[in-house]
Amino acid sequence: VEDEDIKPRASNKFYDSEQAINTADLNEVEKLLKIKIPVQLRQFLLHHNGGMPENNAWLDPEGEFEWVVIHELIPVKYYKKFNNNKNYLMPFKAADLWGRKLLPETFLPFAIDAGGNYFCIDINNGKIYYYTLDTWSDNLSLTDNQDKSTLFLCNSFNEFISKLVCEDDLDDLYGL
Repeated sequence: VEDEDIKPRASNKFYDSEQAINTADLNEVEKLLKIKIPVQLRQFLLHHNGGMPENNAWLDPEGEFEWVVIHELIPVKYYKKFNNNKNYLMPFKAADLWGRKLLPETFLPFAIDAGGNYFCIDINNGKIYYYTLDTWSDNLSLTDNQDKSTLFLCNSFNEFISKLVCEDDLDDLYGL
């Protein structure tokens, strides 16, 4: 059995989403961050504010790296687990990472892995990237660090969601 034999589960349910948000909430985020949230992500956020997808793992179609797993989708507003602490919400995570130059200002983080790395959408073209912070080096320039930390995943948010597979299926494949 090969990675390409693993297919997304048709159900792809989403669990533990936070309280629903509306277009006014998204407009507020756009105003705060001075950005325009790409349409596909915007539509998704209106249905799923944070939480976890059943299909939570991304397999690299080129086979250059092992799969990466979503630990959680980052809520836009409301976060029961952290008593609605704004520091854990998407607009504040983005502003903090941009302000500290840890993330390019065109990358909006929408999900995080268990190691503190981010799944991001490029607000200019809608492409999806995996952005690693655990590879940062004080010996490299900001540009070199950002280049080294950026891994292209796919061309759109909808493509990203549709190609996620369930980590449990990968664990079964590899006997984990």
